[in-house]
Amino acid sequence: METTGRGRPRIQDAADDIVAAVLATAGARVSTPDFSTRRIAELTGLSQTLVSRACRRIRRARPDAAGAGDDVPAGDDVAAGDPGALVLAEVHVRFPQIWLHFTPVAAPPGTQAAATSQSTAARRRATALMASLHASEAARWRIRDAGDAASAEAEPFVPGPLSACWDAHDPDWEQFLDRTAGLLSRCAPTVDAIPGDLLDLLARRAGRGLHGTQWRRGLPKSAHISDSSSEDVAPPADLERSPRNRWFSQVELSVTEQIAIALRREITNSGFRAGDRLSPNVLGDRLGLSRSTVRSAMSRLVDDGLLDSDQGSFRVPAVTVADVVDLYAARLHLGMVLLRACAVQPRHQMLPVRLALGAVEAAATQGTRSDAGLADLQFQQELAEASGLSQSARAFHALTLRVRMFIAVLRLDYSPAVERIVSDDRRILTAVLAGDAEAAVRSWRLKLDNAVRHMSALAPESFDAELWSRLSR
Repeated sequence: METTGRGRPRIQDAADDIVAAVLATAGARVSTPDFSTRRIAELTGLSQTLVSRACRRIRRARPDAAGAGDDVPAGDDVAAGDPGALVLAEVHVRFPQIWLHFTPVAAPPGTQAAATSQSTAARRRATALMASLHASEAARWRIRDAGDAASAEAEPFVPGPLSACWDAHDPDWEQFLDRTAGLLSRCAPTVDAIPGDLLDLLARRAGRGLHGTQWRRGLPKSAHISDSSSEDVAPPADLERSPRNRWFSQVELSVTEQIAIALRREITNSGFRAGDRLSPNVLGDRLGLSRSTVRSAMSRLVDDGLLDSDQGSFRVPAVTVADVVDLYAARLHLGMVLLRACAVQPRHQMLPVRLALGAVEAAATQGTRSDAGLADLQFQQELAEASGLSQSARAFHALTLRVRMFIAVLRLDYSPAVERIVSDDRRILTAVLAGDAEAAVRSWRLKLDNAVRHMSALAPESFDAELWSRLSR
């Protein structure tokens, strides 16, 4: 079997990364049976043995604890009434530092039995937190030179006996993980030791290296820095960006794409209509970018058909039925190619797609009227990325940017269609996972047929059914 320089099988290292991605994005749901080793094995296509071993390695359990628990190994757990029992009190991730602080807790009398019944869920939560650190790839943070060090200065955290600290200036990542795992093993065996709101926050930021996470026990959720917007741009400083984890989204945002996102928000929030003028100066001030940079990016958006230009000024584009039909016909046929490629990929390659489907389902039940549509587009892009066809995926991404602009201009409301969106996406992914490419393509055709008719209904012209039928054959 092929091994790494440390003598570990490469297949296990890959399994560790895959399982860490699943647990890091599970949030508070990690405590449920949906995240048992058996269910994770079914989700990823890995063997249950590989999954169990990955959980132990992520949790950094002792070899003699390998048989403890049914899902996630126990560390040096202490009783909830032990004065030495801990709970997690604070978590901060701010380049170039990560800091976790624990505090002692004494359980009220009579809670021992209840705590024991929660021990499995508590171990899963501890492993999910370690998985978030594993998936963050902070071990690769580097201070490259004196200039970088000056720009990355942060107020140092004061280490204490109940703290675990990591600093890229003096890196010892393995020691930090050992320290964190040791403190987690002393936590009270109750779900409150690692609260669900923290796990949900980490899950939302998992694909971005946990950057900007600040959490403190007892604070309201609104006080935590969280990834509340599905279109937030990436951190501006290169040093704050860890290498892309291959099991998360692979779509990078260029400056031009970030400005396109800001433009869509401007159009939506300010009530602009087709033909209204857009100011590079205003956008530059809001994004913290120079006016020349914004103007150059907006000129590129004109070239891509996302903006109109008239004598040096920029305007909201008009969207015709022909534009909608043209765009969706291109996405239809390119999507068919991508789905056929996805159907022959190994199951674990579909992990980001599975996670994206979860986001669609969550948006459908908990999000705003636009969240479901945006989550659906991200699901589609994850399918494109999972296909292994980099050129086609890039072309599909460009078409998706145009769809998002159309959504903003036409002010689409997806709330009446959320159940159909979820149903379509489930059918597509089920067919892909079964290797049934043609079933996936049929579901994709139906999905886009519904979408083009929905979008065209809001265009200023009547829908050209004959044109759509001719292009979508």
